Amino acid sequence: MPKRIAILVDSGSDVPQSVLEAHNNIVVVPLNITMDGHNYRDAVDITPDEFYSALMQAKTLPQTASPSPQAAKAAMNELFATGYQQILGITISSGLSITNRTFQLAAQDFAADQVTILDTKSIGIGSGIQVAYAASLICSGESFQQVIEKVTASIDKSRVYFYVPTLKYLSAGGRIGKVASLVGSVLKIKPVISCDSKGIYYPIFKARSEEKALQKLVAQVKKDCCNSAHFCLGVAHGQNPALVKKLAAELKAATGQRVDFVGEISPSLGVHTGPGLIGATILSY
Repeated sequence: MPKRIAILVDSGSDVPQSVLEAHNNIVVVPLNITMDGHNYRDAVDITPDEFYSALMQAKTLPQTASPSPQAAKAAMNELFATGYQQILGITISSGLSITNRTFQLAAQDFAADQVTILDTKSIGIGSGIQVAYAASLICSGESFQQVIEKVTASIDKSRVYFYVPTLKYLSAGGRIGKVASLVGSVLKIKPVISCDSKGIYYPIFKARSEEKALQKLVAQVKKDCCNSAHFCLGVAHGQNPALVKKLAAELKAATGQRVDFVGEISPSLGVHTGPGLIGATILSY
């Protein structure tokens, strides 16, 4: 009889709500946010809309903190207590956060065939879409090892892109990675950034207008699709529903395939990017 497999994921992975509602074996461990003296559990105590509205009025730049190893271990113990026999942990990039490390520390008390933690080398919807893929593999009856192998292979082939309206928040928060070359006299640049093979932000395109930036993003996703035998698409937004709807329509027109997942960008990512952010990901498998 197949073992029951659960997925443990951090809130920075931005698993679309539709995926969470469709799969009851996914548990999200929230990151923590401190804003103007108040502490919030990401997407638990504060919704994305509430966060982005408050961010515009914040007196100081909010701070984020990864879940503690104790919080991750408690979630693992609860999953085992409810009858799950194996847990696949999926986290945002270790190059951008220590969250993967905290999950790894929590997993040390369990055998490797009980708990395995994967680093997506991505963030936001780029990480969340891997959770959707893993959940679909589990539903289809794949073994724990097969799920691990297929998701690991997909991580290596998949890509994420973000249109960032302003570099203000990335620069101020110190999470700018290789995007630092754009800061200074060109703060009005509208960049499209991605995560490199180590999961660190880097600029892939820069444009003088939002329209040009989105055109370049769509063209890049179309190119990725042409190089992928099998793929699915996801988009997400940080309080920018009109623009993400436009992006989804343009991706469908360019690739011939509708967007599979639409989500919101969590407060834990929005702290470092600001409002208006748009993300797109292609999962190749």
